[in-house]
Amino acid sequence: MKQRCIIITADDLGLWPEINDAVMAGYDAGIVTSAGLRVTGRESHSAMVSASMRPGLGVGLHLVLCDGPAVLSHRHIPNLVDTSGYFVERPLEAAWMYRKRSGLREELKAEIRAQVEKFLSSGLFLSHVSGHYNLHLHPTVLSILKELAADYPISTLRKPCAPLLASYQNAAVPHWERVAERVLLRPVLGWGRVRSGLFPGADRVELLSPERPITEHGVARRIATVKSGVTEFVCHPGSLARQYDGIGEGAVVTSATVRNAILQAGVEPISYRDIAEGT
Repeated sequence: MKQRCIIITADDLGLWPEINDAVMAGYDAGIVTSAGLRVTGRESHSAMVSASMRPGLGVGLHLVLCDGPAVLSHRHIPNLVDTSGYFVERPLEAAWMYRKRSGLREELKAEIRAQVEKFLSSGLFLSHVSGHYNLHLHPTVLSILKELAADYPISTLRKPCAPLLASYQNAAVPHWERVAERVLLRPVLGWGRVRSGLFPGADRVELLSPERPITEHGVARRIATVKSGVTEFVCHPGSLARQYDGIGEGAVVTSATVRNAILQAGVEPISYRDIAEGT
């Protein structure tokens, strides 16, 4: 029987100090094994320093190509960001902008390269690439990542992302708009996933808990029923965003109950770095 492995990934590292503290506490508690670093986050430098002191934490690049700032200025990518250096806010608008015939590919490639290089400048091992709103699986973005993989250590990707779509959406947006956005984005990202076979990744990607509020016993039950292969559980401990239970997830990733559940379930906690290195 195939071994059961789990990756517990905390996204948005580097965005706020509360997230940095919660992610490091989760790793120190033996629960969080990977993290997605936003190099454009205002607390990214302190996150890099903290992560460098924890070599066992698999840190990947959480690409931001929507609803956030770019590394490059408006002067360098004038058609991609506004004058303050911010991308468009809505992922569906970004997905339409980045289509093959939009003429933005070279600017998009320059920005993705800049985010990769800023990550690597930290000296951290690039364990994987994921993306805000899963836009790393947009066909145009994916084709750029394949090209950049010839020059940079991009080897592992978060791929089966459909279960995460609803959780990423802004709770302030009307429900019908969120539903329409999910319906339209799903085939775009699904096509990207089909074309991402070059990159290894987890067999399945799920939320650490779809329940709100999150509970340690609910998470323990999910861990106990993990299937064979590699399952990635994604969470956002310490996040202040309305769509996440940042406080609850911060408590869960430091919970002795959850740690005991991992031990009793007989699952192997691994990180994306283990996949990248083939270990």
